[in-house]
Amino acid sequence: MSLHRQDFLMRQIQFLTQILQHVIFKKDQNRQEEAKQEIEDAFRRLTKDHPKEFHELTLEETISYFQRPEKFQSELAVAVADLLVEEGNIRHEESLTRAQKCYAQALALYRKTLEDDAAAVPLEIHDTIDDLTKKLTHSDYLEDVNTLFES
Repeated sequence: MSLHRQDFLMRQIQFLTQILQHVIFKKDQNRQEEAKQEIEDAFRRLTKDHPKEFHELTLEETISYFQRPEKFQSELAVAVADLLVEEGNIRHEESLTRAQKCYAQALALYRKTLEDDAAAVPLEIHDTIDDLTKKLTHSDYLEDVNTLFES
C-alpha cells in the first residue's frame, strides 16, 4: 500500500474513532438525535464517492466497500462496525428494523475482519460478535450474514 494511501486510511480511522467518542458522549448525555446526526454525517462523508449511502448498502456491498486490490481494510472496517453498533443501540427503540440492519452490517464486518490473520482486532471482538448474534437471533439478517460466510 502506498504511503499516501496508508496515511489517508489512518486519518479515516482516526476520524471515525473521534466520532465514536462524540457519539458515546452524546448518548450518555441523552442527546440521541445529535448522536444520530453525527453518525449520519460520518457515514455520508465516508461514502461521498459511492452512489449509495452507507445504510443503503447490502451486506455484500458493505463488505466489498472495504475490499481493496491489495487486501481487506480490516482496521477501517472495525472502526465503522463500532460506529454501526452504537447507531443500532441508539435506533433500537425507534426502529428495530434499522437497528438490526446496523447490527447485521457490523457483524458482517467483524466476521470478515477475523478472516484477516494480520488484522489488529479489539480484544472483545468475540464478545461483541456473540452479542450481535443474540440481537439478531430472530431476524432474517442473521441468516443473511451466515450465508455470506459459508464456504
